[in-house]
Order: sequence, then structure tokens, then C-alpha cells
Amino acid sequence: MRNTTELRDGLVDLAESVTPTEGYEGEVIRRADRRRGRRRIAAGAAAAVCLAVLVTMFRVVGFAPAPQLAAPAPDGPFLGWSTVGGVDAGLVREATSVWDRTNSAGPHTDVRALVATRHPRLRSTVVVLQGYDKQGDARLAFFTGDSSAADALRMRVDRPAPDPVKTQVISLVSPRLSGAAGEVSNDSWGTYAIALAMPGVTAVRISSTAVDDDMSQEPDGSTSRLVVKRLPLAATAQTTTIAGFTKPRRPFARLTKVFEVPGEDGVNGDARAVPAAVVGRTGQQVIVTFPKDQGVLQGQLVVVAEGLVGRVTAVDTVRGEATVDLVTSVGFAGQVHTDISKVPGSVRGTGGKLLMEGVPADGDIYQTNRVLMPDPSQRSSEVGAVTIGRASADKAVGAAAVELTPTADLASLTKVSIMAPPAP
Repeated sequence: MRNTTELRDGLVDLAESVTPTEGYEGEVIRRADRRRGRRRIAAGAAAAVCLAVLVTMFRVVGFAPAPQLAAPAPDGPFLGWSTVGGVDAGLVREATSVWDRTNSAGPHTDVRALVATRHPRLRSTVVVLQGYDKQGDARLAFFTGDSSAADALRMRVDRPAPDPVKTQVISLVSPRLSGAAGEVSNDSWGTYAIALAMPGVTAVRISSTAVDDDMSQEPDGSTSRLVVKRLPLAATAQTTTIAGFTKPRRPFARLTKVFEVPGEDGVNGDARAVPAAVVGRTGQQVIVTFPKDQGVLQGQLVVVAEGLVGRVTAVDTVRGEATVDLVTSVGFAGQVHTDISKVPGSVRGTGGKLLMEGVPADGDIYQTNRVLMPDPSQRSSEVGAVTIGRASADKAVGAAAVELTPTADLASLTKVSIMAPPAP
């Protein structure tokens, strides 16, 4: 065909020879409708499947119930926990020998190890043993190496075995875990916290009001139940908190906190914490009761995990009762210093507020800076110094005073610790 006109005319001629079936147009429309319907049904089914999959994923991955820790069956009077990491048999023998010689408590029998390894954080060995002493009592002991004696093992504490049913974590916090027995570390960050959690815990966090940071161990590590953290010398068991977490083995699963408890204790030579319960309040003072024959004396500091509560001003040893001046009371005063920068000063309560005064004119104190009060029971200005408060605002240039905000919640006190000198 020579042009488009001839092409059009030819197509018309061809079309005229085709006779469509009666009702053809309606059948075509019905077919199209059926196909569209099937496509809609298929698309809806696919969407339903996708939604079901997404709901299942959210249930399984994101919102499944938190796993419940099942306490391992007790091993008689001992913790029935599996060991952490590889156990060095030589370390167990050495630690048992040290245990037998210390305080003439040996020989120990039926000894079993919870930990016997070298820990990179401590840069030394850590051993935790359970066993019977010569009196037949169930005991638990912590050992660490002595950096001044070729890492020879030293027993740091020997305690009664804890309740094997209720215990979820055992811990030790002290500045006397790296050198000779009873000796304070010569490092300003020489306090160590050791925590060992029950099986099933996949991560442990050690936090202290002596430092503004937390640490969470990787939950999938082979020794994630054992954590050793290095802390400032001011840290004590009473101002340290141990938290345990679990993490299901599912994609995108989150850590779930299963316990949070205070640090248990220190070692020989550390100040003792006498537990006390708040039973009354009279204006700017609280009344506490404590176990008798604990050596509670006037002038001892009273603390909670968040920091300093006050000072004992009167003691009734017969009733096991003490009166405590709160840090904001007009009867409270003492010497303090800022953390890290060591800017000195004195504090006093005004009846509702807490002031730090006598600060050198060139001493810089900034808002939220931590202020510490030495604990007379520690016989050191650094070891066990307790956080009394934080600066409420920057100290003005040339000023000699700054207001502090107490770190302890003085309005909601129920249980406290009275810091007493170490036992003779």
C-alpha cells in the first residue's frame, strides 16, 4: 500500500468480513471482571499471610514473654551453679591450700569451684570456692592475686555459704583486692567489684554512685555471668548496685532485667556496714534501729546506695537505736571535696538546703559536679568517701560558696547502712 489512506481502507474491508458472535462484548466484560476478582482475592490472601507473618514475628521476636529464671537445684547447702569459663585445677589447689592456712579454718573438705581463672580486667586471677570448714560449716570464699608477690593467691573474704535457693548473684567490692592482704591499692581507681550471677543470666551490670557510668557485658560471651569492674577508691559495696539480665536467643530480642541488688560486702580491713531500719522522723532527723552489739557510735556516717544520708548524733545501745542528723539539717556540718578536681570546702545544712562553703576563690565548681565527704570509719580521705551531693549551679567567679543538691532521697528513707570501723 502506497499511503495510510489505502492502509485504512484495507483494514476496514477486512473488518467487515468478520461477524462477531452474539453477546460477544458482554462475555468479554464478564471475563475481565472475573479475572479482576481473582486478582483481588489473591492479593487479599497474600496481604493476610504477610500480616500473619508480621504478627508472629512481633510475638516471637519483639514481644514474647520475658524468660523466667529457674534457680538451679541446690548442691546440698551450696549453690548448685555451673562453673564460669574453664576451671584451672592448679588454681583450685592453690586457693584451697591458702584457705586451709588462713585463720586456721582448714582443712576444708568437699571443695568445689565456681570460678578459677585469670580475668583481664583485674589483670590477675580470680577464684571462688565453696566447701566445708573444719567445723562442718558451709562456707564461700573469694581469692585474687597479689600483684606485689608474683600474683600469688590471697584469700580476700570467707563468708557463710549463701542461701542456695534465693541467691541470684554473689559479689565483692573493695579497694583491697589487688595487693597484699589488707593493703589498700595505691591507685586512685583501685577498687574492684566482682560479681558472679546464677546460670541463665546472660549479662551483668555493675554501677556505682562513685562514678557516672555503667557497664553491660556482652550477653553472648562465654563468661558473661562473671563481671569484674574497676571503680574509684570511693566505691564501696553499699554504694554499688549489681543488676542481672537475660536475653532470649531470638533475632532482635532485648535484654530483660531479672534482678537488681546492692553489692554484698567488702573484705577484712574495710569499714563495716551495719544495716538499719528507719522507724521514725522528727523534723530534720530520723530514728533508726540496728542489731545490738554492732559498735555503732556517735559521728558515724549513714548511707544509702545513692549517697550520704547523714551522721549519727546519738546512740541508745540498750535499745539498738540511733538518731541521725540529715545532711540538710542545721546540725549537720563537715569537710568535703569535689570529685576528680579535689576542690576543698566545708558543708552545712540550713534546715532545707545544703551549702558548700569556704571554697577557694580560684576553685572551679560546675553544675552537677560530684562532692564527696570522707568516711571517718575508713581512715582515709579517698577510700570510701561518700557522695553527699552535686552542685546545683556553677559557682560564680570569685565566690566562696555553692549550693548542693543531695544525691540521697531524704524523703523516702526506709533502710540505711551505718558505716562502722572494721572489726579488730
